[in-house]
Amino acid sequence: MQLIGLGLLAAVVAYGFTERDMGQISAFDPHALIIVLCGSAAAIMISSTARASLQTLLCLRELLPFGGALASGTARLEAERVEFVRLWREGQRARALELADRSGFEPIRALSRLVISRGGEEAAEAAFLELRHDTLRRWQPATSNWELLARLGPSMGMVGTITGMIQLFRGMGSDDLNIGAAMSLALVATLYGIAFGAGVAGPIGHFLRGLLDERLGALSRCRQSAVELAASRRG
Repeated sequence: MQLIGLGLLAAVVAYGFTERDMGQISAFDPHALIIVLCGSAAAIMISSTARASLQTLLCLRELLPFGGALASGTARLEAERVEFVRLWREGQRARALELADRSGFEPIRALSRLVISRGGEEAAEAAFLELRHDTLRRWQPATSNWELLARLGPSMGMVGTITGMIQLFRGMGSDDLNIGAAMSLALVATLYGIAFGAGVAGPIGHFLRGLLDERLGALSRCRQSAVELAASRRG
């Protein structure tokens, strides 16, 4: 994946030196947009595994109202934890264990096992530490990649600007060169880079970080519930 990323980055730089129309002032420049987006994608490929790179793109589903797995999964996990605790404290232990057996969440099954075995603080910490690591292993790389894109976006914009300025200087001797339009075209890449980093990648990274923190918080609450219910059985 790193070699593909390096090849794509080299292609982006080379593409920046290709000829483009510098005769009109326009807010939309597909040339600059391709440099920013493809350059950012190349940076992610270089810094990540193939799986993490794909997960970075798939995380965009979390922005959809009903398409995300992290947010909806956390809500269901929390609902099952609350229901399990309620049933257990009300003495409906068979129903609580049945809920855990049917659950699609390993934290709920771990909660049930710890309560049955009367596991203490150390047992609960060991069980949920592994679950926490699994969660971070799945979601942390993609979240970090979007946070990285927020910082790299302006840099990719500068690639388009610098290559555009070089093209501008090459054509300075041309009689029909529109300097204003050429400068505008060169600088619009920086605008795209800043807009992508601060307006798109940054908010997405912040949003995913919040969802990840919510999931880790739900795991912590499952661990605490396991400790409390196990202690009540020992008492």
